[in-house]
Amino acid sequence: MVNSILSGYGLVFFSTKPLVGLLFMLATFVVPAQGLAGLGALLLSNGWAYFLGFSREEIRGGYYAYNGLLTGLALGLTYQINGPFVLMLLMASLLGVLIAASLQSLFRNYLFIPVLSAPFVLTTWLVLVADQGFHGLIYTLEPFETTFLVGVFPEALDLFLRSLGASFFQLTPIAGLLIFAGLLLYSRFALVLAVVGLISGSVIYSLLKGDPVDLHRNLIGFNFILTAVAIGGVWTVPGMDTLVLAAAGSGLCAMIAAASTTLLAPLSLPALAFPFIATTCVMIFALRQRPLRQGRSTWRFQTLIVPEKSPEMNVKKQRNAKTRFLRPETPGFALPVSGEWTVTQGTEGEHTHRHSWSHAWDFEIHDDSGKPHREQGAVLEDYYSFNMPVYAPAEGKVVTVVNHIEDNPLGLVNTEENWGNLIILWHYGSVYTACCHLRRGTAAVSEGESVRQGQLIGRVGNSGRSSVPHLHFHAQNNPHIGAASIHAELLHYLTSSASTSLYHTHGIPSQGERIRPLPIDDRIFRAAGFPLGRKYLFEISCGRKSWRETWETELDFSGNRFLVCAASGARIRYTVNPYALLLLDYEGPPDTGLYWLFLGLPRLPMTTEKVGWKDELDGGLMLPLMKRFLSDLLDPFHSFARVQTASRFNGTGSGFVVQTDLAHKGVLAGRKFKKVRITSSLDPQRGLFSLTSEMDGGRIFSLAQMPSPTIGGADHIGSIDRSDSRNPKPEVHDEGETIGILADPLLRRASDQSVSWLWRGKRKDRGLFRGLFQPGGHGKVRCLPEQRSQDPQDRPEELSGRTEGRVAQLPEGGS
Repeated sequence: MVNSILSGYGLVFFSTKPLVGLLFMLATFVVPAQGLAGLGALLLSNGWAYFLGFSREEIRGGYYAYNGLLTGLALGLTYQINGPFVLMLLMASLLGVLIAASLQSLFRNYLFIPVLSAPFVLTTWLVLVADQGFHGLIYTLEPFETTFLVGVFPEALDLFLRSLGASFFQLTPIAGLLIFAGLLLYSRFALVLAVVGLISGSVIYSLLKGDPVDLHRNLIGFNFILTAVAIGGVWTVPGMDTLVLAAAGSGLCAMIAAASTTLLAPLSLPALAFPFIATTCVMIFALRQRPLRQGRSTWRFQTLIVPEKSPEMNVKKQRNAKTRFLRPETPGFALPVSGEWTVTQGTEGEHTHRHSWSHAWDFEIHDDSGKPHREQGAVLEDYYSFNMPVYAPAEGKVVTVVNHIEDNPLGLVNTEENWGNLIILWHYGSVYTACCHLRRGTAAVSEGESVRQGQLIGRVGNSGRSSVPHLHFHAQNNPHIGAASIHAELLHYLTSSASTSLYHTHGIPSQGERIRPLPIDDRIFRAAGFPLGRKYLFEISCGRKSWRETWETELDFSGNRFLVCAASGARIRYTVNPYALLLLDYEGPPDTGLYWLFLGLPRLPMTTEKVGWKDELDGGLMLPLMKRFLSDLLDPFHSFARVQTASRFNGTGSGFVVQTDLAHKGVLAGRKFKKVRITSSLDPQRGLFSLTSEMDGGRIFSLAQMPSPTIGGADHIGSIDRSDSRNPKPEVHDEGETIGILADPLLRRASDQSVSWLWRGKRKDRGLFRGLFQPGGHGKVRCLPEQRSQDPQDRPEELSGRTEGRVAQLPEGGS
């Protein structure tokens, strides 16, 4: 109940933070009677919503509360509180809930734009019109707030504070100060947008010779502020472009404000928040009508379906998705071959991969000396690639099979039938793949047949425009032979060099690279699966302090998986499939075991080979408090604090060890960043049982392994179906989370300075890390008995079905 109330206040400025909501609530009680009217309407709205059986999640989230709150505040400013007012507020709250539920369905299912505070505006207008037929309501003649603290602040600051206060129908700068404090706590960038919005809207309104009374007395300026925050930071990913867009939106809002004031004057109705709602909805709706640009990461102004908890988190999540994961509009496919192959021509290749067909790969097998054939290579059969199996790169349906063209003798090409024998598969939407230059008569599938990922479909040949045996592979957006290729990426593969193999979750292999599919080992899946419904108890000590953390895996309504520490409020959103464990993002303070896990295992391939991999994470939590605030403010324009990770895998008997080195990137980190190595130990029986951190310069911070009972043993984690020994079959959880080669997350998601020492040369002994710089300073982690879940969803039977050969997208979280 308390969270629902505070969310109702915070959502006026798109915040769900309880403390922000509390500050906004205090602002409404600068005039106690008016604050009481707002709170009363909020409670009545929640009560009606519960009584009528509407979504409990939306009630707890504050959707009905904040529309009721605004209605109560607006009417509390207009009328004196008496018996008829209370009765009217009761009916207005019911009307507001009904309108809110109706508009929510309409906007969500048909327009795909936010409702914002439209229910409040419609409800208030209807009540004000209805009042013309009633005589029991008494108007408030002259609220004293219009003269309170006049002349104390400079004129521009006074206008800004009054405009902030007007968003809660408080006409006094002191309320504006409280709202200013709440905005500062919610988002520093939102505060910048608020200033830009008010300046832009006011300047344009004044240049067009608008009535100054509207700005200084009617206070339409809060519409400019809300429009800028919504357009520039909440429903788009903040940046320099969106800052300009926010300023333009506020200017447009000024024009709509003038128009609505004129149109509503004959009805004696105020504009309220209509200019903000109209401007924001029209701009977001229009931006979402742009066609998707194939192969591009984003539009200039990327709109969000569900925003994160603040503009800063929108930026971090978008940058995280851009640097770490496959982009939503980019198709991804498994390698259509097994074993190690060399890319003899990559995208934008110098021979045939040009112009409309630039997005493609040619694959051949080369031996250690770099030769593609045995002996002298006199016949086709001497070539290692010839007659090698070709597999479906994803689940789909066969739409075209060409199987009759003769293979060319070595050195000759068939320019009449350029593509040779081929198989074209349809996967989803307008995404197709083509495997070309196959051997005559080796097609293992027929047109109209459905295929699963990894299923044999043909064999490599030398037909068409091919002088030596090789496989040509590309994606296209229609089923026609010779169609232009489209941007696509390969998933879960290794690139090999003389010294090591590097794992790639996704990527575009370059010409000359030696690549192969990731070899899967079930034991890693059992060790790092983090099955749902489990609890893990760790005992942690650091220097002279020790504490325990309980981690629990959870699944939310949208199908997102979380590893949660309830005591600290920290949580990691993650996904796990037969190919990799991916820790998507972290929320919470930096002095928790979960944060060290996020740094040490941001991703983990499900293999036992000694491979390496790299990642890049946001480093804002490692900064001191003031630098962190500065980083948040500048983040929309450039990332000034990043952490680059370099991990490598080693097996130790039945257990597995992953070592991750951290390195800073960004000017805010400073020059004295401490290099840190994190060592994570896992085994199939206990899962994660040890995590150790070491800092350079002889200063060591360690979480030492302690004996522990079984946690999440092999008997309780689903095994992977291996009907195809080359690659596991894609699978789907009953809960709806896609598990398989195409199930990579495609993302469309501050506290004390405990680890700020990582970014500095020195740190005074204080807090949890007091023992860090003392000789022998160390910490220990110990796994304690797990509380096993009896939920049958934890059983192996939960895995069933297949993916549909498409890139699965995780639903977004947010307010």
